[in-house]
Amino acid sequence: MRYKNISDCHSHSNCSFDGTRNMRDMCMNAIEMGLVYYAVTDHCECNQYMNVPHIPGGRYYDVVRQSYAELLQNQERFPNLKLLRGIELGQPLQDLNAAHDALTGRDYDVVIGSLHNIRDHDDFYHIGEHNPTEQEIDNALHAYFAESLEMVEWGKFDTLAHITYPLRYMCKAGETPSYKPYQDELDAVLKALIKSDIALEFNTSRILRTDAPKLPDREVYSRYKELGGKLVTIGADAHRTENIASGVEEAMELLSDIGYKEYTVFVERKPVQVPIE
Repeated sequence: MRYKNISDCHSHSNCSFDGTRNMRDMCMNAIEMGLVYYAVTDHCECNQYMNVPHIPGGRYYDVVRQSYAELLQNQERFPNLKLLRGIELGQPLQDLNAAHDALTGRDYDVVIGSLHNIRDHDDFYHIGEHNPTEQEIDNALHAYFAESLEMVEWGKFDTLAHITYPLRYMCKAGETPSYKPYQDELDAVLKALIKSDIALEFNTSRILRTDAPKLPDREVYSRYKELGGKLVTIGADAHRTENIASGVEEAMELLSDIGYKEYTVFVERKPVQVPIE
C-alpha cells in the first residue's frame, strides 16, 4: 500500500439486503489489510422501514437491531480493530419516525445520511430501465439537490453519502458527467454541510471500475475545499470482503492533489482528522 493511514468508513455486511459476507469476515479482512479505522454501516431505508417483503431478511426495523447487536459482538471479538459502529440512514425525511427509531437507544460512532431515491420515485439504480428523457433527468437532479439540502438542514447525521449517486445510473460507462449545470444547487448543499459541520463522503465504489461513468469527483471535492470544506470521509461502500477499502488510496491521492492534508472519521459522533500519509 502507498499510504499507511488507510480507513474505510462505509461498508455493508450481510445484515444489509445486498451484503454478501457476515460481519466477522468483513472485520477479519479489515484487520488483514491493516486499516486504521473500519466502519460497518448497514442499510436502513427509512421510507421502507416497517414493510419490505421484497428484501431478504425482513424489515429494516429488524435489520437495524441485528446489525447493531453484531457490531457490539465484533467489537468484543476484535479488540485491536478500531471498528466503528455505523449505520447508513437512507431517505430519513421520507419517514422521520423511522429515522428517529433507528437512531434512538443505539450509540453509533458514525451515521451516514444518504438519498437513494427522491420522494415518490424508485431508487436511482432503476432510472435507466425506462430510458428517461433529458427533461426527466433534469427534473430528477433538481429534486435530488433540493431533498439533499433539506436533509442537511435536518442535520441528524454525520456525513452525506455519495453525492454523485444519481450519475452512476444516469450515465453510461466511459462518459464524464458534470454537475456544472447544477452548480448553484450543489454549492447550496456544500455550504450547508460546512455550516452544519457535517462531512462530505468520498465514495470510492466506482473509482476503479471500467464499466461505469467517470464521476466528477475532482470537480466536487475541489469546489467543497474552495468553499472552506475540511471534513471528508472516505468509504468504499463494500458489500463483500474483497472490496473493502477498494479505491481508497486513489481517493486519498486525489484529495492530496487538490490540497487536502487530512481526511475525517467519526468516533462517538465526533470528527477525528487523520493525516493523508
